[in-house]
Amino acid sequence: PGVTGGGNAKPVYPTTTAQLISYLGDSSPRVIVLTKTFDFTGTEGKATSAGCRPWGTGSTCQIAINKDGWCDNYQPNAPKVGSITYDKAGMLGITVGSNKSLIGQGSKGVIKGKGIRMTGNVKNIIIQNVRFTEINPQYVWGGDAITVDGADMIWIDHVTTDLIARQHIVLGNKASGRVSITNNEINGATAWSATCDGHHYWGMYFTGSSDMVTLK
Repeated sequence: PGVTGGGNAKPVYPTTTAQLISYLGDSSPRVIVLTKTFDFTGTEGKATSAGCRPWGTGSTCQIAINKDGWCDNYQPNAPKVGSITYDKAGMLGITVGSNKSLIGQGSKGVIKGKGIRMTGNVKNIIIQNVRFTEINPQYVWGGDAITVDGADMIWIDHVTTDLIARQHIVLGNKASGRVSITNNEINGATAWSATCDGHHYWGMYFTGSSDMVTLK
């Protein structure tokens, strides 16, 4: 069966970040049209944390946030960073419910500073012609653009991702069925990367058991 998303629901046009969160997360089938940039930067405040530099100390190297003690547990010998400040909104994507279409109008549909999450057995979701950008790009563990974990019938099409902290598209540990990833631009050009060379290192990460993914 094909993915229909919000189907023939009357389109809605969110105007605020709060409205966008509401439309994406509620239980109604929805066609959500983005006509502008939704900037989540600062909407949840800032956080300060220790960090480390496993990949180098140059200005073009990403710093790792010590999330869940990652630096302590996995990079104990890496140079420490005493205090870094990052945007909390980027850490966890917007929850998307079942039967949604999220569609950008022309080149106007931009979500800045926050990604999206499709988890917990949600299904039948279309993400099309949207750009996700500027999610704590200096910091590994600062957030992902598109997360799918235990969802089914997901179509990600003509989406652009750039300046992302870690994963552009990540499929988590739970099985995700029938995920189509088509005609997307994963733009790895960045001033901060784990390879310290202007090229983003974390692109797509598929780790689920029995994932069913079509790439085109």
